[in-house]
Amino acid sequence: MRIAVCDDQCNSLEHIITQVRSVGIQCEILSFQEVSDLLQKIKDSEVIDAVLMDIEWDGEQKGIEYASELFELSPKTKIIFVTGFPERYSQQIFLKNTSLRGFISKPIDTDILLKNLKKIEDEMILEENRKLLLKFSGTVVAVDPDDIIYIESRLHTATVHSKNGEHLCYEKLDTLAKRLPGQFIQTHKSFLVNMDKIQLIERERVILEEKMEVPISKARYNKLYESYFCYIRSKL
Repeated sequence: MRIAVCDDQCNSLEHIITQVRSVGIQCEILSFQEVSDLLQKIKDSEVIDAVLMDIEWDGEQKGIEYASELFELSPKTKIIFVTGFPERYSQQIFLKNTSLRGFISKPIDTDILLKNLKKIEDEMILEENRKLLLKFSGTVVAVDPDDIIYIESRLHTATVHSKNGEHLCYEKLDTLAKRLPGQFIQTHKSFLVNMDKIQLIERERVILEEKMEVPISKARYNKLYESYFCYIRSKL
């Protein structure tokens, strides 16, 4: 696990790092007194699994804003807020979109810290186990289903189009559909689409993220339309 610790006070930063090391979680720790440095690392495609984010920066609740910015860049990075004023911020932490997984008071209770980090570690294991394993020409690639935009089947191979590029595999579309979670639906005999990536449904095509589009067969249009809106309502 890669953990970033963010605090503008040097003493507090060192204290949090010491506490993280003491709980026995296997991890790499990165420290930041400037959140802009952390955000830049995320923009440079560095993976950060969890962030211990101080809420008060220069006397203001900037940590909540920073966590929201981080969520826009890396939705899967988990946030644990840390503050010396828990009563002051116990409600504000829910007002922004963040991947919030914990809220810890200073001075840090190591038992509470361990439970929060263990919860994130367990969640990461579940995420890893749900990845789709694709085999092609002697190699195996693990792809997160949430990163898949659509899958196209041609002849004896399927091409998985994800936000991280394309991956080939020797597998039928029906078989892949059974291995994927419920947000995937077939729009055509040769196309399987992630409904989370749909931006627009037209009569003969679906517009997806990254300006991608796939065809809709006449026989599947009504089912796609109904299934998509049922899926969206289930998430509200």
